[in-house]
Amino acid sequence: MPSEENQAIRLIFQPVLRVAGEVIEGEVHLHFPSLMKDRVEEVHVKLRGSVYTRIKRQYGEGADVRQQRVHLAMANISLWTMGNGVYPPPDSDVLKIPFTFTLPTQLYPSCEYGNYHAKFARIRYFVETVGKRPGIWRFNKRLVRAFPVLPPSDLGAELREAFQRGWQGPWCKTVKENDIRRGVWGEHSHVQMMLTLPEVETLPVFVPIPFTLTVITHSKSMKRDEKSSNEPIFPAPPLGPQEVDFFLESDVWIKAKSWDATRRGDFTAQLGGLGPQKLSPTDPVHIEAPEKVWIPADEKSEKGRWIQEVTFKSSIRLSCAPSFSSETMMLSVS
Repeated sequence: MPSEENQAIRLIFQPVLRVAGEVIEGEVHLHFPSLMKDRVEEVHVKLRGSVYTRIKRQYGEGADVRQQRVHLAMANISLWTMGNGVYPPPDSDVLKIPFTFTLPTQLYPSCEYGNYHAKFARIRYFVETVGKRPGIWRFNKRLVRAFPVLPPSDLGAELREAFQRGWQGPWCKTVKENDIRRGVWGEHSHVQMMLTLPEVETLPVFVPIPFTLTVITHSKSMKRDEKSSNEPIFPAPPLGPQEVDFFLESDVWIKAKSWDATRRGDFTAQLGGLGPQKLSPTDPVHIEAPEKVWIPADEKSEKGRWIQEVTFKSSIRLSCAPSFSSETMMLSVS
């Protein structure tokens, strides 16, 4: 196998995040001795982007498949042809040819969902170089560099800068609460959860977004000494970040020819350093857990309720595709 420097064709392109409408640049390096040895007659570079959907349905022992591809970006540039009079400089065996493409301004975000053997959808963008070789049994030489794409968002860019400086804007608090009890009978206890996030229309990706999660529990009516000091009081709030699930969910609709399907599931790994995974060193979780408080029912009663509270403070970093709708695929993130 030839070394990288002696490969007939090398694609120099950084597969970093791109924004729709952006100009992307790269180079193709042609090593002429290897190019002649491999009998490459023409080299071109392609930009491709598409929405691919696939649905497979089982029928007893058999199965049927529908699949569809909608092209989003398609451009070709011919870089070199044998006999066109373009050669490397006298002191080198390598001809370096730059190329540029302008991404369309309206593109859907890169993403992939589902199982290829059931319901599957993918939006993918890539640059590919092709070295054409004559003959039935001589395969063309191909090099592919896939890269992620996001749609442009002026608001998202402004918010990203605001979060990088440290959020100074308003906050939004979402409260959920419920009465619970052990078993079928007995008095209910009460649980309240409060999630506080910056009050914004959209959350930008790849930037720390601060949040506060507070859990408050109220025990059932009981005597103060009904439980020993070391015995947990139901319902006990989570004491550590590994006891909290915090993630995004997705609803995905896909269409392939005459078939369509939906899929719901977890969209991300645990967020904000919460959950069973190891904590991120860049987004540590700060925990506040004050001592439980006894609240008597009244001055004469021996009964009351224990109030327990815990607060988690950290940041989330989103690296997922935003919600969008297309002809053959829709994504809703929540």
